[in-house]
Amino acid sequence: MKRVFLTFILVFTATTIASAQTTFYYPHVVDGVQGSVVWKTTILLTNPASSGTTTGTITFTADSATAGSSDLSSAGVPFVLTLTDENGRPTTGSTFTFSIPANGTHRLISSGSGQFQSGFATVATDAGTVSGTAIFSEFDSSNNLIAEAGVPSASAVTRQAIFVDTINSYKIGVAYANPGSNSANITLTLLNSSAAKVVPTPVSQVLGPGNHTAAFTFQLFPKAADMAGTMQLTSDSPLAAIALRFDPTLSKFTTLPPVSLASLINPALEWLQQRAWLTPLSSVARLLGAFQLRIG
Repeated sequence: MKRVFLTFILVFTATTIASAQTTFYYPHVVDGVQGSVVWKTTILLTNPASSGTTTGTITFTADSATAGSSDLSSAGVPFVLTLTDENGRPTTGSTFTFSIPANGTHRLISSGSGQFQSGFATVATDAGTVSGTAIFSEFDSSNNLIAEAGVPSASAVTRQAIFVDTINSYKIGVAYANPGSNSANITLTLLNSSAAKVVPTPVSQVLGPGNHTAAFTFQLFPKAADMAGTMQLTSDSPLAAIALRFDPTLSKFTTLPPVSLASLINPALEWLQQRAWLTPLSSVARLLGAFQLRIG
Protein backbone atom coordinates (compact mmCIF):
# COMPACT_ATOMS: atom_id res chain seq x y z
CA MET A 1 0.00 0.00 0.00
CA LYS A 2 2.89 2.37 0.76
CA ARG A 3 4.30 1.84 -2.74
CA VAL A 4 0.92 2.54 -4.28
CA PHE A 5 0.65 5.76 -2.28
CA LEU A 6 4.12 6.89 -3.40
CA THR A 7 3.25 6.07 -7.00
CA PHE A 8 0.11 8.16 -6.75
CA ILE A 9 2.11 11.08 -5.35
CA LEU A 10 4.59 10.76 -8.24
CA VAL A 11 1.85 10.85 -10.87
CA PHE A 12 0.00 13.70 -9.15
CA THR A 13 3.17 15.79 -8.79
CA ALA A 14 4.16 15.25 -12.41
CA THR A 15 0.75 16.21 -13.74
CA THR A 16 0.63 19.29 -11.54
CA ILE A 17 4.00 20.48 -12.81
CA ALA A 18 3.12 19.69 -16.41
CA SER A 19 -0.18 21.56 -16.17
CA ALA A 20 1.80 24.77 -16.69
CA GLN A 21 1.88 23.71 -20.35
CA THR A 22 -1.19 23.25 -22.48
CA THR A 23 -1.91 21.50 -25.76
CA PHE A 24 -5.35 21.51 -27.35
CA TYR A 25 -6.77 21.07 -30.82
CA TYR A 26 -9.12 22.45 -33.42
CA PRO A 27 -10.24 19.09 -34.88
CA HIS A 28 -11.40 20.53 -38.20
CA VAL A 29 -10.00 23.46 -40.17
CA VAL A 30 -11.27 24.31 -43.67
CA ASP A 31 -10.09 26.81 -46.25
CA GLY A 32 -10.54 27.45 -49.94
CA VAL A 33 -12.98 27.20 -52.82
CA GLN A 34 -15.30 24.19 -52.97
CA GLY A 35 -17.60 24.28 -55.98
CA SER A 36 -19.57 27.52 -55.82
CA VAL A 37 -18.77 28.34 -52.18
CA VAL A 38 -15.75 29.62 -50.26
CA TRP A 39 -14.76 28.35 -46.82
CA LYS A 40 -12.77 30.26 -44.22
CA THR A 41 -11.75 29.40 -40.66
CA THR A 42 -11.24 31.98 -37.94
CA ILE A 43 -9.07 31.04 -34.95
CA LEU A 44 -9.68 32.91 -31.69
CA LEU A 45 -7.39 32.63 -28.68
CA THR A 46 -7.53 34.42 -25.34
CA ASN A 47 -5.35 34.62 -22.23
CA PRO A 48 -7.71 35.34 -19.31
CA ALA A 49 -4.89 35.31 -16.74
CA SER A 50 -4.67 38.30 -14.41
CA SER A 51 -0.97 38.79 -15.20
CA GLY A 52 1.79 37.55 -17.45
CA THR A 53 2.18 37.01 -21.19
CA THR A 54 1.65 33.58 -22.74
CA THR A 55 3.46 32.44 -25.87
CA GLY A 56 2.79 29.47 -28.08
CA THR A 57 2.42 28.01 -31.55
CA ILE A 58 -0.41 26.92 -33.82
CA THR A 59 0.53 24.11 -36.18
CA PHE A 60 -1.78 23.19 -39.05
CA THR A 61 -1.80 19.66 -40.50
CA ALA A 62 -3.72 18.64 -43.63
CA ASP A 63 -5.29 15.37 -44.72
CA SER A 64 -3.00 12.93 -46.48
CA ALA A 65 -5.34 13.46 -49.46
CA THR A 66 -3.65 16.84 -49.91
CA ALA A 67 -0.51 14.93 -50.84
CA GLY A 68 -2.47 12.72 -53.26
CA SER A 69 -3.05 9.75 -50.96
CA SER A 70 -6.55 8.38 -50.40
CA ASP A 71 -5.25 5.94 -47.77
CA LEU A 72 -6.35 7.01 -44.29
CA SER A 73 -3.44 5.09 -42.79
CA SER A 74 -0.99 7.51 -44.43
CA ALA A 75 0.53 10.31 -42.38
CA GLY A 76 -0.79 13.85 -42.54
CA VAL A 77 1.12 16.65 -44.26
CA PRO A 78 1.79 20.31 -43.42
CA PHE A 79 -1.25 22.50 -44.07
CA VAL A 80 0.00 25.74 -45.64
CA LEU A 81 -2.39 28.65 -45.07
CA THR A 82 -2.39 32.41 -45.39
CA LEU A 83 -3.74 33.84 -42.12
CA THR A 84 -4.44 37.48 -41.35
CA ASP A 85 -4.23 38.64 -37.73
CA GLU A 86 -6.30 41.19 -35.83
CA ASN A 87 -4.01 43.97 -37.08
CA GLY A 88 -4.48 43.10 -40.74
CA ARG A 89 -1.06 41.47 -41.16
CA PRO A 90 -1.04 38.38 -43.42
CA THR A 91 1.38 35.50 -42.88
CA THR A 92 1.76 32.31 -44.91
CA GLY A 93 2.95 29.02 -43.43
CA SER A 94 1.90 25.91 -41.56
CA THR A 95 3.18 26.95 -38.09
CA PHE A 96 2.45 30.31 -36.52
CA THR A 97 3.78 31.74 -33.26
CA PHE A 98 1.82 34.03 -30.94
CA SER A 99 2.24 36.05 -27.78
CA ILE A 100 -0.84 37.07 -25.79
CA PRO A 101 -0.72 39.43 -22.79
CA ALA A 102 -2.95 38.94 -19.76
CA ASN A 103 -6.60 39.45 -20.75
CA GLY A 104 -5.49 39.76 -24.37
CA THR A 105 -6.92 38.12 -27.49
CA HIS A 106 -5.42 36.89 -30.74
CA ARG A 107 -7.41 36.40 -33.96
CA LEU A 108 -6.35 34.69 -37.17
CA ILE A 109 -8.60 34.28 -40.23
CA SER A 110 -7.78 32.19 -43.29
CA SER A 111 -7.89 33.73 -46.74
CA GLY A 112 -10.32 31.31 -48.38
CA SER A 113 -8.29 31.43 -51.58
CA GLY A 114 -7.08 28.50 -53.64
CA GLN A 115 -8.25 24.92 -53.77
CA PHE A 116 -10.33 23.63 -50.86
CA GLN A 117 -8.30 21.94 -48.12
CA SER A 118 -9.15 20.53 -44.72
CA GLY A 119 -7.15 19.42 -41.72
CA PHE A 120 -6.69 20.26 -38.05
CA ALA A 121 -4.72 22.60 -35.82
CA THR A 122 -2.59 21.94 -32.74
CA VAL A 123 -2.17 24.76 -30.22
CA ALA A 124 0.76 24.45 -27.81
CA THR A 125 1.36 27.10 -25.16
CA ASP A 126 3.78 27.68 -22.30
CA ALA A 127 0.94 28.20 -19.79
CA GLY A 128 -2.37 26.57 -19.06
CA THR A 129 -4.38 29.79 -19.12
CA VAL A 130 -4.91 30.09 -22.89
CA SER A 131 -8.16 28.83 -24.38
CA GLY A 132 -9.85 29.28 -27.71
CA THR A 133 -12.56 28.61 -30.21
CA ALA A 134 -12.93 28.69 -33.99
CA ILE A 135 -15.54 29.84 -36.50
CA PHE A 136 -16.37 28.04 -39.74
CA SER A 137 -17.69 30.51 -42.33
CA GLU A 138 -19.25 29.69 -45.71
CA PHE A 139 -19.50 32.39 -48.40
CA ASP A 140 -20.95 32.51 -51.89
CA SER A 141 -18.89 33.55 -54.91
CA SER A 142 -19.79 37.22 -54.24
CA ASN A 143 -18.37 37.00 -50.71
CA ASN A 144 -21.80 37.05 -49.08
CA LEU A 145 -21.96 35.03 -45.86
CA ILE A 146 -24.18 31.96 -46.24
CA ALA A 147 -23.69 30.27 -42.87
CA GLU A 148 -21.25 29.99 -40.01
CA ALA A 149 -20.88 28.26 -36.66
CA GLY A 150 -18.63 28.53 -33.64
CA VAL A 151 -16.53 25.43 -33.00
CA PRO A 152 -14.92 24.82 -29.59
CA SER A 153 -11.37 23.64 -29.17
CA ALA A 154 -10.97 20.04 -28.03
CA SER A 155 -8.74 17.65 -26.16
CA ALA A 156 -7.74 14.32 -27.66
CA VAL A 157 -9.42 11.33 -25.98
CA THR A 158 -9.81 7.64 -26.73
CA ARG A 159 -13.58 7.29 -26.17
CA GLN A 160 -16.20 9.79 -27.28
CA ALA A 161 -19.56 10.06 -29.00
CA ILE A 162 -21.28 12.52 -31.31
CA PHE A 163 -25.02 13.12 -31.43
CA VAL A 164 -26.68 11.87 -34.60
CA ASP A 165 -30.03 13.46 -35.48
CA THR A 166 -30.87 12.78 -39.12
CA ILE A 167 -34.67 12.80 -38.78
CA ASN A 168 -36.34 14.75 -41.62
CA SER A 169 -33.24 14.27 -43.79
CA TYR A 170 -30.82 16.34 -41.71
CA LYS A 171 -27.20 15.30 -42.14
CA ILE A 172 -24.40 14.88 -39.60
CA GLY A 173 -20.81 15.52 -40.63
CA VAL A 174 -18.01 14.36 -38.34
CA ALA A 175 -14.32 15.17 -38.46
CA TYR A 176 -11.57 13.68 -36.34
CA ALA A 177 -7.80 13.92 -36.21
CA ASN A 178 -5.01 11.73 -34.88
CA PRO A 179 -2.44 14.14 -33.42
CA GLY A 180 -0.21 11.32 -32.17
CA SER A 181 2.94 9.84 -33.68
CA ASN A 182 1.43 6.36 -34.13
CA SER A 183 -1.47 5.08 -36.23
CA ALA A 184 -4.86 4.95 -34.50
CA ASN A 185 -7.11 1.89 -34.77
CA ILE A 186 -10.65 3.29 -34.75
CA THR A 187 -14.07 1.73 -34.26
CA LEU A 188 -17.28 3.59 -35.17
CA THR A 189 -20.55 2.29 -33.74
CA LEU A 190 -23.97 3.75 -34.54
CA LEU A 191 -26.57 3.53 -31.73
CA ASN A 192 -30.21 4.58 -31.67
CA SER A 193 -31.91 6.36 -28.77
CA SER A 194 -32.37 3.02 -26.97
CA ALA A 195 -28.63 2.25 -27.23
CA ALA A 196 -29.24 -0.54 -29.76
CA LYS A 197 -26.90 -0.91 -32.71
CA VAL A 198 -28.43 0.50 -35.87
CA VAL A 199 -25.90 -1.35 -38.03
CA PRO A 200 -24.77 -4.73 -36.63
CA THR A 201 -21.15 -4.46 -37.76
CA PRO A 202 -19.14 -1.42 -36.59
CA VAL A 203 -16.94 0.47 -39.03
CA SER A 204 -13.19 -0.08 -38.53
CA GLN A 205 -10.56 2.39 -39.70
CA VAL A 206 -6.83 2.99 -39.36
CA LEU A 207 -5.95 6.68 -39.22
CA GLY A 208 -2.29 7.46 -39.75
CA PRO A 209 -0.18 9.68 -37.49
CA GLY A 210 -0.99 13.34 -37.94
CA ASN A 211 -3.81 12.47 -40.30
CA HIS A 212 -7.37 13.80 -40.34
CA THR A 213 -10.58 12.74 -42.02
CA ALA A 214 -14.14 14.00 -42.38
CA ALA A 215 -17.34 12.34 -43.60
CA PHE A 216 -21.09 12.31 -43.21
CA THR A 217 -22.60 9.54 -41.13
CA PHE A 218 -24.67 8.43 -44.14
CA GLN A 219 -21.38 7.81 -45.95
CA LEU A 220 -19.98 5.81 -43.05
CA PHE A 221 -23.24 3.88 -42.53
CA PRO A 222 -25.01 3.91 -45.93
CA LYS A 223 -27.68 1.39 -44.84
CA ALA A 224 -28.81 3.35 -41.78
CA ALA A 225 -32.24 4.99 -41.85
CA ASP A 226 -32.98 8.45 -40.43
CA MET A 227 -32.57 8.29 -36.66
CA ALA A 228 -31.76 10.02 -33.39
CA GLY A 229 -28.93 8.59 -31.31
CA THR A 230 -25.15 8.66 -31.19
CA MET A 231 -22.11 7.49 -33.07
CA GLN A 232 -19.49 6.16 -30.67
CA LEU A 233 -15.91 6.83 -31.66
CA THR A 234 -13.32 4.69 -29.88
CA SER A 235 -9.62 4.37 -30.60
CA ASP A 236 -6.42 2.96 -29.14
CA SER A 237 -4.84 6.42 -29.60
CA PRO A 238 -6.42 9.71 -28.49
CA LEU A 239 -8.40 11.55 -31.17
CA ALA A 240 -9.73 15.10 -31.39
CA ALA A 241 -13.21 15.27 -32.92
CA ILE A 242 -16.04 17.62 -33.84
CA ALA A 243 -19.39 17.23 -35.62
CA LEU A 244 -21.72 19.52 -37.56
CA ARG A 245 -25.45 19.12 -38.22
CA PHE A 246 -26.50 20.30 -41.68
CA ASP A 247 -29.97 21.06 -42.95
CA PRO A 248 -31.22 18.86 -45.85
CA THR A 249 -29.88 21.33 -48.44
CA LEU A 250 -26.41 21.39 -46.80
CA SER A 251 -26.56 25.20 -46.82
CA LYS A 252 -26.95 25.76 -43.07
CA PHE A 253 -25.20 24.05 -40.18
CA THR A 254 -24.64 24.11 -36.44
CA THR A 255 -21.99 22.66 -34.14
CA LEU A 256 -22.35 19.33 -32.31
CA PRO A 257 -19.45 18.99 -29.84
CA PRO A 258 -18.72 15.37 -28.84
CA VAL A 259 -19.20 14.00 -25.34
CA SER A 260 -16.69 11.79 -23.55
CA LEU A 261 -17.69 8.18 -22.91
CA ALA A 262 -17.26 6.48 -19.56
CA SER A 263 -14.07 4.47 -19.38
CA LEU A 264 -12.31 2.15 -16.93
CA ILE A 265 -9.14 4.07 -17.70
CA ASN A 266 -8.19 6.55 -15.03
CA PRO A 267 -8.70 10.14 -16.29
CA ALA A 268 -5.12 10.92 -15.27
CA LEU A 269 -3.92 8.25 -17.69
CA GLU A 270 -5.78 9.85 -20.58
CA TRP A 271 -4.24 13.20 -19.58
CA LEU A 272 -0.78 11.63 -19.68
CA GLN A 273 -1.42 9.94 -23.03
CA GLN A 274 -2.08 13.32 -24.59
CA ARG A 275 1.50 14.37 -23.75
CA ALA A 276 4.06 12.18 -25.47
CA TRP A 277 6.95 13.45 -23.35
CA LEU A 278 5.25 11.95 -20.27
CA THR A 279 4.99 8.46 -21.78
CA PRO A 280 7.01 6.80 -18.96
CA LEU A 281 4.47 8.04 -16.41
CA SER A 282 1.63 6.59 -18.51
CA SER A 283 2.97 3.11 -17.74
CA VAL A 284 3.05 3.92 -14.05
CA ALA A 285 -0.53 5.22 -14.19
CA ARG A 286 -1.68 2.03 -15.95
CA LEU A 287 -0.20 -0.08 -13.15
CA LEU A 288 -1.89 2.09 -10.56
CA GLY A 289 -5.20 1.83 -12.41
CA ALA A 290 -4.90 -1.96 -12.60
CA PHE A 291 -4.27 -2.12 -8.86
CA GLN A 292 -7.33 0.03 -8.19
CA LEU A 293 -9.45 -2.34 -10.26
CA ARG A 294 -8.18 -5.37 -8.36
CA ILE A 295 -8.97 -3.94 -4.94
CA GLY A 296 -12.31 -2.51 -6.16
